[in-house]
Amino acid sequence: MTGRNRLVRPWLTWRLSGALAVVVCLVAAVAWWWTRPASSSGIPVADVTAGDFLDTLALRGDIKPVKSIVLNAPVIGTGDLRIVKLARAGSTVKRGEPVVQFDTTTLQRTLEEKQSELKRAASDIDRAHAQARMQEEQNVTEQTRARNDVERARLDTTAADLLSPVEAQEKKLALSDAQHRLRATDEKVSSGKDGNAADLESLKQKRDKALAEVRQAERNLASMTLTAPADGMVTLMQNYSASSGMSTAPDFREGDRPWPGAAIAELPSMASVVTEAHVDEADRGRLQTGQSVMVRIDALPDKELTGTIKEIGALARADIGSWPPVRNFDVVVALDRSDPSLRPGMSASLRVVVDRVPHTTLVPAGAVFTRDGRSVVYVVAGGGFEMRVVEVSRRNDERVAVTRGVKPGERVALKDPTAAPAAPEAGRK
Repeated sequence: MTGRNRLVRPWLTWRLSGALAVVVCLVAAVAWWWTRPASSSGIPVADVTAGDFLDTLALRGDIKPVKSIVLNAPVIGTGDLRIVKLARAGSTVKRGEPVVQFDTTTLQRTLEEKQSELKRAASDIDRAHAQARMQEEQNVTEQTRARNDVERARLDTTAADLLSPVEAQEKKLALSDAQHRLRATDEKVSSGKDGNAADLESLKQKRDKALAEVRQAERNLASMTLTAPADGMVTLMQNYSASSGMSTAPDFREGDRPWPGAAIAELPSMASVVTEAHVDEADRGRLQTGQSVMVRIDALPDKELTGTIKEIGALARADIGSWPPVRNFDVVVALDRSDPSLRPGMSASLRVVVDRVPHTTLVPAGAVFTRDGRSVVYVVAGGGFEMRVVEVSRRNDERVAVTRGVKPGERVALKDPTAAPAAPEAGRK
């Protein structure tokens, strides 16, 4: 018996140890099941928070600069414009730097012709001055000679008592002739001066006309280079003459021939920008100037800007892009601050804060479900979920304000844990 007892005792010890291990594993499994996170069941959860509930209205808009400078093609007599150099869209230019350069071949040739005409007019004036001086010197010489003749003839008449009547009469006739020649010479000198002055005035007018044409040609030539009047970023305008039936016209590019006065480029100042949006007439009554707006740029999803409603249009406009056409009001939102990443024309999503409820319990909108006409949530409890009826006071697309049923700090399911799992799609293995 003693030997048999020795054989049974180890076997019993082994059986007891195994049973104890199984019990320990079962206890651990149950403990893990009750203490595991609810999200491990595959159902996402979210926290119940406390804060201000924001009743918002969603709008769509575009970024627009408050100030913008448009560079237009020059309006000149040639009417033939061709872009030979154009700044790249989105590039930054400094004040005075060229943005658009047009072909100047024709205007340069015109300027050279006008400059030649101006030189010829100046030469004609110099030549006329020289001729006038020569003629004036000749006239003065003739005038001096005629005066001397009159003086000699007058001296001869003083001795008439010593001469015969015939000779005395001849001396008087000679004096009269000398005086007549002197008057003719004086008239010639005076008319010569007037004629020379008139000729010079005509030549000066011709020169002034040529000078004005040269200056106009210089201005036309200078206008063929559009420079930046201030620092800014280049935005190219659309060339509607090159649309050829396309839904959207292409931007201007080198080689294009724009019409005189066409808007070629724009230099928006991004130091101060606004967002222009439209609101349906049904929601117009919910908006007023001064309301806070949260702006999220589509191209910059990681940034959210803030602003306020600055202006609401007084008249509704029909949106012909939809059928039946809806009527919208224009809304201008002034951003509190700009951002270096902003560009004109960027699309944006706006959320206008039309009402605010302070100090309330907030639940994600996706965590509130409807059961038997009541609003319920599923709160994480132990290893599962507990359904609770909640009282909803306000709701928007993202948050629900509740007055009872849950407390801040609890966690709720974002999917209905009681819903049956979706059936597998047909044909999927």
